[in-house]
Amino acid sequence: MSGGAPATVGVLGGMGPLASAAFVQTMYEMAIERTGPATEQALPRCLLDSDPSIPDRTEAILTGGAEELSRLIAERVDALIRLGADRVVLACVTAHHLLDEVEAGQRARLVSLIDAVFDELTVAAPGRFLLLATTGTRQARTFERSPRWPAVAHRVVLPPPDVQDEIHYLLYRLKREPVTPAIVARVDGLARQFDCEGVIGGCTELHLITRWRRVNRRGPVILDPLLGVAAALTKLSDA
Repeated sequence: MSGGAPATVGVLGGMGPLASAAFVQTMYEMAIERTGPATEQALPRCLLDSDPSIPDRTEAILTGGAEELSRLIAERVDALIRLGADRVVLACVTAHHLLDEVEAGQRARLVSLIDAVFDELTVAAPGRFLLLATTGTRQARTFERSPRWPAVAHRVVLPPPDVQDEIHYLLYRLKREPVTPAIVARVDGLARQFDCEGVIGGCTELHLITRWRRVNRRGPVILDPLLGVAAALTKLSDA
């Protein structure tokens, strides 16, 4: 790592817990791959707050109950900062809709997974990619509201309502079931159905499939913001 001691990374997870735990593992694996530290003491400190009891983000958005959830997320982000986190990863794409309510000083410490998706699109092979996101993210238009959206909109396929319902169900299956070849095959099939080069991981649960593919080495591209953040771990040391 450059610039002295590695940054302390905070992760607000539990939404779902398997994905945020897998992200922490990926961060350490990629830090070792990239820097080859001689000892474990050279690796970055990570603070994981994994609380699956955090209310469902899609439900909060669809029912107008986002205010209390915003307050809770702001409190948890603040707690991680007070514990020493230089940067904080909110390991839930759907929850990014709520960040407008987070105090500016906290937002400056947050690593945006929305921006990470756009970063991945800029370096991806040419072509179109199908957005796999929760219905909460779609309803809130979280990606479309970004100032970076117009530059990439022509490369992002937004699924129609019936397919969106299936995608939402598939993502929630990943919260409670292990990744199986059948689930991966359905993700691959969705990419082919819409004549896309791959899919956009518009939900952190897709990181579980990314990890499955790193082992099994097959399938269309997943533009995974958590993988992008982990790969850029050295940049976090600049905080």
